[in-house]
Amino acid sequence: MGFLEKVINRVEKRINPQQYFFEIKQKAQIELIQKAGGDDVAGVWIDANGRRFDELMNDPEYNFIERLVDEETHADALKEIDSKLYH
Repeated sequence: MGFLEKVINRVEKRINPQQYFFEIKQKAQIELIQKAGGDDVAGVWIDANGRRFDELMNDPEYNFIERLVDEETHADALKEIDSKLYH
């Protein structure tokens, strides 16, 4: 992530934190749905995993929002979320 992107993320996080967190969560959810089979399974995925996904994203112990924003930890955070959804 470039310097300018980091600055923009910080500004967005401070100006409207709820919208910022929502966008990060939504992007992660879309990536996980695409990995699971895309649009064909989206409804089933949300029904099966939506509640647990929200719990994980809101759990401060895992710090997923910050890890998903960081380019260096994004892939690992997605893998960890994915593994926690199914186990």
